[in-house]
Amino acid sequence: MLRRLCHNIDNNFEQFTAAIGVVAIGISLWIDRKYFFWPPELTQAMNDQRLDIIITVLGLGLLVMAITGNKSKAWVQIFLILCGSVICMLWFIQLWHAKLAGQTQMAHTVISEGTIFILILRAAWKI
Repeated sequence: MLRRLCHNIDNNFEQFTAAIGVVAIGISLWIDRKYFFWPPELTQAMNDQRLDIIITVLGLGLLVMAITGNKSKAWVQIFLILCGSVICMLWFIQLWHAKLAGQTQMAHTVISEGTIFILILRAAWKI
């Protein structure tokens, strides 16, 4: 059982790593209720708890797919597309914050989400 689990993680390492990142981002956004602050008109919509839960669930789904060995290619592709879309959207929003609001402290999150997006693209390429 443990050997199969480790083998599945090894075979789907990019997907596993990206899924851990998506789950961590979802939980982090869920905890920090005031993360997005600009533009002020959209702060309530961008800090919506339902979006954070959806991000976390998508990451958990991708993680389960990686651990179980990607038995259903269609579900793996769906989760990769959805997680990639969410991470790309967050990347643009945080880049928007960093550039237009002058918040350079968000640069590390822009870099990390770009890296996670590249991992998702690599995992999709391997499927």
